[in-house]
Amino acid sequence: MVQTERGNAAFQVKLSYLNSNATQTYMKEAVDNVRRMDELWHCLALVVVSDNPTFLAAFAHLSLRRHALRWSTKILVLTRLSNSELGGLHSLLSNRNAMLLQVQESERASSIDGRVGVYVWSPYSAPGSKPWRVATWTPHSSLTLASNMPLFPDKFHVFSSAPTLTVAIEVLPHNTISWVEDSKAPSGQRLVFKGHMDNIVKYLAKATNFTFWYVLSPERGFGTKLPDGSWTGMLGMVMREEADFSPAPFILSPVRKEAADHTIPYYYGNVRILSGLSGLKVDPWGFLLPLTPLAWAATLMALMLVFVILQLLPYCLPISTLGRGGWSVNNAFSCVRIILQQDIVLLAELWWWERLVLGLWMLTTLVVTKSYAGKLMSLLAVRYVPQPYQTLRDVLDDPQVAMLWQKNSYNEQYLRDVKTGIFREVAELEGVGRLKFHTQAQTKYMTVLDTLVRAGDHVIVDFEISLRSLMALDFSQKGQCEFYMSKDRYLSVSGAVMAPKNNPLVHSFNKRLMTAIEQGLISYWLENVPNFTVCDNIPKKKLVTSYIFISNIWGVFALLVGGLATGLVVWCAELLVSPKCLISSPSPLSISSH
Repeated sequence: MVQTERGNAAFQVKLSYLNSNATQTYMKEAVDNVRRMDELWHCLALVVVSDNPTFLAAFAHLSLRRHALRWSTKILVLTRLSNSELGGLHSLLSNRNAMLLQVQESERASSIDGRVGVYVWSPYSAPGSKPWRVATWTPHSSLTLASNMPLFPDKFHVFSSAPTLTVAIEVLPHNTISWVEDSKAPSGQRLVFKGHMDNIVKYLAKATNFTFWYVLSPERGFGTKLPDGSWTGMLGMVMREEADFSPAPFILSPVRKEAADHTIPYYYGNVRILSGLSGLKVDPWGFLLPLTPLAWAATLMALMLVFVILQLLPYCLPISTLGRGGWSVNNAFSCVRIILQQDIVLLAELWWWERLVLGLWMLTTLVVTKSYAGKLMSLLAVRYVPQPYQTLRDVLDDPQVAMLWQKNSYNEQYLRDVKTGIFREVAELEGVGRLKFHTQAQTKYMTVLDTLVRAGDHVIVDFEISLRSLMALDFSQKGQCEFYMSKDRYLSVSGAVMAPKNNPLVHSFNKRLMTAIEQGLISYWLENVPNFTVCDNIPKKKLVTSYIFISNIWGVFALLVGGLATGLVVWCAELLVSPKCLISSPSPLSISSH
């Protein structure tokens, strides 16, 4: 390599035998150097000069295989070879920002100083197709444009030949597939795909002028990286160039960006937990709900305060004012009897201050008890809908529930690679059978939703848009919300279209996707699902019209029985302790007579 101060570089590969190991090594080194320069320089022009068809074919093959040339790199191939000898260059010239400078056959005998034609091949054209002639160059008249087409035209902006592209797809909720007979299809059958992803593909096809075939991946998944470096699913097909692109949407990650190129993100979402509703349940301790914990505490504090006032006030006021020397023992717990709405004995010797305190306490308890009674009657008609799994920690702490994650997806790849944190704890559940993976095919997901998740011993952890679609589909079939999503969200991600490495389709799709996003088309297609938001805010409590059964109020009786049992224990303790106290303690009469 020779590099000058102006930023030019020259690479020369000596050819003794092109198939020799030494020549192959030199060729790979030259291509890798071009790739490094392409990564460093955004405005790079590459000129390839050779009259050897084998060399040009080898250079084109290695450049595409090793992803050495981006669309921003302008490529010029100067040669004296005829079109029939340039078959190995077709993929490079048609699918990259490249032009062919070809010395005319009539001028071949003279030298390179003859007339030179400038040609451009249409993207995805057949190897034997004719190129476009965009200009002619001669030493005397310089460069002359042959048409209105500029040099290095943006061939991927709108395809002139309407090529047929292969699109890898997967069935998501509210997307359907079917097979129809088609003689033009490679296998005699054509895959028909309907849904919001089909709308995006059709939008891109109409804007860019191409037709397409849909294909399914062998693994029926988005794709994960295997230990040997290969990829499964749709991403594997895109990486191996078995598919020209996939709308997915593919969740972006560093390992996926190394495998293929992506467009601008058109989807943003989070991971949530989908659980089944176990039905209405009665809270037997619902009679405590009319008052908040703070109200209960304030009531008890007020009761203690009244009791203390009644005990201490006789010692704080003059005896002449009080009328007696102290508070009667028989009425010590009258304040408790008032709040429990029991009768009290008002003795004739009660003085005004005693009646005043008890009167104020009666007024306070009247307001509290009437409010409590009204709220309690309302709550007896309200059923509690349990939603126990709001976080991953809730699921981890329940040994009876298992998690279902999507197979061959970004989520599976993340769980395989994570080393610490709560997701590492989730990954370790696979060893005990509480972590399972399923493909997102509609039949598979709907089957586990109807059986495992509905039973309550499994939950689905996936992206919010898929879970919303599953809930909407189930609501459309059943007519009621039988599932709920967790409040907590995890793994904020973005999704995009994937294409092979350095494929110019990304450059073209970005413009269309940006327009669709700004116009709101993408959001409309993704969310234009019947009943998409009807189950978003499922109430935890529901009002029902039914009789009051013992199952509704057994907590009240449990509290009553507990109180009676406690009183019985205290009464028995008094019977056991009282005779001993009478024997050990001398009576006042004996003391006074003595």
